[in-house]
Amino acid sequence: MATMITTDCISCGACEPECPNNAISQGDPIFVIDAKLCTECVGFHDYEACAAVCPVDCCVTDQNNIESEEVLIARAKQLHPETQFGDNFESRFRKGQGKAGAPANGGAAAAVANSDGAAATGQPAAAGVPVYAEAEVNFQELPPIDSWTVPMRCYKCNEPHVEPVTNFAIGNVIFCPHCHKSTVVRDNLNYHIRTLLKDAYDKWETEQAQFLARREQELAQLMEKRAKEAETFETHQKHELERIRQQLDVIGDNYDAPGKPLRKGNRFRWS
Repeated sequence: MATMITTDCISCGACEPECPNNAISQGDPIFVIDAKLCTECVGFHDYEACAAVCPVDCCVTDQNNIESEEVLIARAKQLHPETQFGDNFESRFRKGQGKAGAPANGGAAAAVANSDGAAATGQPAAAGVPVYAEAEVNFQELPPIDSWTVPMRCYKCNEPHVEPVTNFAIGNVIFCPHCHKSTVVRDNLNYHIRTLLKDAYDKWETEQAQFLARREQELAQLMEKRAKEAETFETHQKHELERIRQQLDVIGDNYDAPGKPLRKGNRFRWS
């Protein structure tokens, strides 16, 4: 059976955008439904969308045009060849037992939605939630202080050679491996080498300790900030839930049940 619009229509236009088949259009003087396009929303809803939004309940069953569910779903398939309805489609004949038809590429679209971390329920998918992980620092290790070597150039033959740092004790004699000319380590050379290494090692340890302390402090501040943000957002969501409940209460309190008499000349209660 097709749906029709009675003469009680007030031409508000609420029904037109709800029709999945574009079967509703503006007539003269009221909106009309094309019976050749109407499927009573079989395949899309387990109710008639136009009747659900009509403020004056003028979308009713046409008793002169009775059609079965088989006829209506066949028409829906003909009107929407790009849609896969399957066997478990939505229908007012099996209210609450089916599901709406999905586009042919619906499976791929669902996969994309899931990969983006959003499930059909609106809850974020756990796999898509980024997890913060502290970056590991690979500290460089200082070699033993006695393992360093010092490059030298012989003042006699001008050839370069390398000596272990332990050879630079005050009074030690160093021989050139090329011309065998000797050099005595004096206190100023020993002082420069010893001071350079000591200062470098002290600076290394101080900088690393400061880096770790600063990193721990920043991490603690970040965690404190995250905790405050989480608390604020949780409060926001609680307020949103309460707001939705209140809005639903208002809709329920103000809803005019079908058949409730309306005062003449005051259909919309504008005055």
